Amino acid sequence: MKNRSKAAKDTALERLSFTLLFEPAKAAGGINMTRLIKYEFYKLFCRPSILVVLILFSVMNLFKINSEFHSYSYLADGNDSRSWNSVYWQLYENYRGEITAEKINQLLSLYQPLAHATADRTVSTAKDNPDMMTGNIYSDLNILEKYYVKPMEYFYHYQTYALQVAERAKENAAVYRERGQTAEVRKNSAIYNLYAGRSIKTFAYEEMYNYYLNYDFSGILVLFLCLYGVVGTFVCEKETQMDMLLLTNPGGGKKTAFAKIAAAAFFVGSVAIWFSVVDYIGFAYSFGTTEGGNLPLYAVSNFSTAAVNCNLRQYAILSAVVRAVGVWTMSMVFLLISMFWRNALVPFVADFGAALCLIITGASQSCLSHTWLKIINPYSLLANRVLFSKTEFINLAGYPIQSFLAAIVFAITLGLVSIMAMLLLSKRNSYIFCWTVKSRRRTRGTFMSALSNDSSSH
Repeated sequence: MKNRSKAAKDTALERLSFTLLFEPAKAAGGINMTRLIKYEFYKLFCRPSILVVLILFSVMNLFKINSEFHSYSYLADGNDSRSWNSVYWQLYENYRGEITAEKINQLLSLYQPLAHATADRTVSTAKDNPDMMTGNIYSDLNILEKYYVKPMEYFYHYQTYALQVAERAKENAAVYRERGQTAEVRKNSAIYNLYAGRSIKTFAYEEMYNYYLNYDFSGILVLFLCLYGVVGTFVCEKETQMDMLLLTNPGGGKKTAFAKIAAAAFFVGSVAIWFSVVDYIGFAYSFGTTEGGNLPLYAVSNFSTAAVNCNLRQYAILSAVVRAVGVWTMSMVFLLISMFWRNALVPFVADFGAALCLIITGASQSCLSHTWLKIINPYSLLANRVLFSKTEFINLAGYPIQSFLAAIVFAITLGLVSIMAMLLLSKRNSYIFCWTVKSRRRTRGTFMSALSNDSSSH
């Protein structure tokens, strides 16, 4: 009974579309594509089940982000006066901002006595020492080392490291120029331009961004939600056999196919951006701050060889846009696969299997260095740190192209090819043909009637 009720509802919606969309458009002399796209979006993606899954996945995502904070951050130990969280933010005001020799010496004067006192591991392990910030000498040593000494040391020495990389690239370019290897000259020149002038001049809290940049769970949720949403785009009409009826209407055929594709693209793009915003807000809320957003991307240690020069807030926006491109590409491929079936189950299983393969392959690329596999796998754009955390190039006709640019171009191309294939495979509108046949019959009938009248007059 449920299936019959659903089928009847879908049929009613389709018939309603003729009245709401096609007939007024016909009277006006054309098809209102904007209205058609809006209708397809509402019909396909404003269903209660989609909204329920969206809300459910959003809540799951927020709980997962909160668990990341409580599981991995040492600052999640509460607000007690001797907790790491309280001690860190008390010290933070003394060291935030521009890195100066005075701040470094002040930090070392606090850290080095603790390091010397605990070197032989014989000092008291009491947890209520009134002379210690956290009540324990080892705890004081650890918080200073993890959150201040090592980060400030990395920040301070990064300029030297970047300068060494730039100079080495400059030397390599000169050597390859003498050998006539133009491609290598261009590659090393690009590396020099990327690394020359890099430095981290200010100290700021960057732990929140460190976990944010390495968070991939929401990408999987986005992919599965979009898969669930788009898999029935073409199938729902075939199940009710409305696809054949639509072909007899001026707004059917390829125009309806284009409207469905446009509506699906808007849906998946909106979902991707929504989860990127939820990610950022979730991490900011769980960690209690967005401090450090003006630090350069390479201030996060596992992005030391970052492929772009931007700050952390700018990268958050860039990452959201790139993720949307990746989701759009994969959704267009899912749509193309679903066109060949009249039942939603088979394409859903096929698309789900393809998605799993792409996820597993993409996850393995974070540990491997097969640049081309990253480029041709659209999932790399969802977990895009594998593209942006390293400076990698491919040689394209003698020109070095960074891997993230190549991946974006490949994904856009694949998406556009999928759209073209869907439009080519969609059936042509038979409305014009039907109108022509009716016109010919009408003309023939008038002609025969005229002949008959003429004969009787004679």
